[in-house]
This record gives sequence, structure tokens and C-alpha cells, in this order.
Amino acid sequence: MSKSKTLSLLIAGVWLAATAALAQAAPTAALNAKFGVCFSCHGVDGHAILPTYPNLAGQNKDYLVQTLKEFRDGTRPNPIMGPMAKPLSNTDIDQIAMYFADLKPGKK
Repeated sequence: MSKSKTLSLLIAGVWLAATAALAQAAPTAALNAKFGVCFSCHGVDGHAILPTYPNLAGQNKDYLVQTLKEFRDGTRPNPIMGPMAKPLSNTDIDQIAMYFADLKPGKK
């Protein structure tokens, strides 16, 4: 293989790796539009903006699904999360739970 082809492949590999890393670090525009209110307290990276809010990065997906459904259905009353979760469909809940579960836990 020529040096130029090798260099081109190397550059393409680095570009793909950087693009994949960026895609994991930020939610899609659709997810951000739909769940931006979640990010305003719990952070885009799953690390809450205030110590009184829970960090959601790396939480168990099934736990997040169950908790959001309980907030939505009123079986876990919460004056802040109840109204936030009320309009969410099961698909919405699954998407946001999957998003936060896939984030790396720990400090910023």
C-alpha cells in the first residue's frame, strides 16, 4: 500500500473515532429537543447541576424506567418530577433511561 493511501486511511480512522466520541458526548438534536428539560437539572452528561439533584449518568436503565413510570403514574409522588414525567410515553421513558444509563458515571 502506498504512503498516501496509508495516511488517508489513518486520517479517516482518526476522524471516525473523533466523530464517534463526539456523538457519545452529546445527545442528538431530537433527543435534546424532547428531553432538554431533563438536561437542565440532571446535566447533558448525567451529572446534576446542583448537589440536591441526583446524578443519572450510569444509573441502571431498568431502575430509571421504573422510577420515571412511578413519577408519571403518581405512585411515587414528587412535586417536581411528577409534572415532568406526566406527558412521557413508555417509549420516551425508555429512550431517556437508555441515554442516561449509557453515560459514564463519576465526577465531571
